[in-house]
Amino acid sequence: MISSHPRRRRTLLASAVLAVATLFAGVAPAVQAAPEARSDVFIRDNGSDYGYEASSGSLYSSPDIRVCFSATVLCATDDPIVQGSTAYIHVTLNRPGPYGDGYEKGNLQVWYTKQGTVAQWPNQWNYIGSKLDVDVPYGTKTVVIPWKVPIGSHFCLLARWLSPTDLPTEGVSTSLNTRNNNNIAWHNVNAVPFKIKVPVIRPIVFGWHGPDPATVGDIVFTQPGKPFTGPGRITIDLGPDLAARWRAGGAKGEGIERVGETELAIVNPQRARISGLAFKAGEQIDAKLSFTAGAEAAGGQYTVHVTQVDQRGEEVGGVEYRLAAERQ
Repeated sequence: MISSHPRRRRTLLASAVLAVATLFAGVAPAVQAAPEARSDVFIRDNGSDYGYEASSGSLYSSPDIRVCFSATVLCATDDPIVQGSTAYIHVTLNRPGPYGDGYEKGNLQVWYTKQGTVAQWPNQWNYIGSKLDVDVPYGTKTVVIPWKVPIGSHFCLLARWLSPTDLPTEGVSTSLNTRNNNNIAWHNVNAVPFKIKVPVIRPIVFGWHGPDPATVGDIVFTQPGKPFTGPGRITIDLGPDLAARWRAGGAKGEGIERVGETELAIVNPQRARISGLAFKAGEQIDAKLSFTAGAEAAGGQYTVHVTQVDQRGEEVGGVEYRLAAERQ
């Protein structure tokens, strides 16, 4: 099983991207050890992830990454970050994974980028910090990295575990890197506190981070559990650039309603889709989401997924929004 796995191809011919990234951690690229000597620490992509590569299911809301107000107490869900303050990123490491149970210390890195569905690795990510020489026992270990939250937008997080016999194989696509490496995890989760009848605006970027020079894809809205649409209202302002691309692609979609020159309302809580958007590699196009809670939303908690898929219907990335009434 291990011999047929992509990890067998890891050699000293590591890519330039890997060489640059590992420089931050102080870990030099190395030939993978024999399976019995490998360490295999993994960070889950979702609740059904047991470390197998490539992972299946959602890849952008890792349950092993959480942003909390406290450095000592792991919050139940992400706390709303306060720009300009210090937040604490809690990353849970799991050992052993399915590809080796050797003992080895490693380094944990955390990075951030603008809140959105895509970001090319590594040039569209910003380094936050590392914990070096981390000892992971059998079971789990949570490592905390402080973060001075930048001013200007909302953010996505990326965690990378690096040890000499457990290095990732990476390209420019963050989604492929996350899917194909069990020691990389992506956390695009945004806590949205709301007040009744007061719109809450969240910036989001769409684009393309894959190796192909261009793609055509869709933006899909789903609301697992109790839907926010109904008790509340969701709209997306595509902005002039993305709206023009949508019209050029035939203004196709489902479960949406046009409510302005560049603005669409999400009217189907089960599934809504904005189709036929063309992107070039490396692009990040700005848009804005608006969440407005009605009186019926009081006391409820809601989850909204905004996912970008490519022309094959494969998930490129996304953002999970968790909505709850603002604490008084």
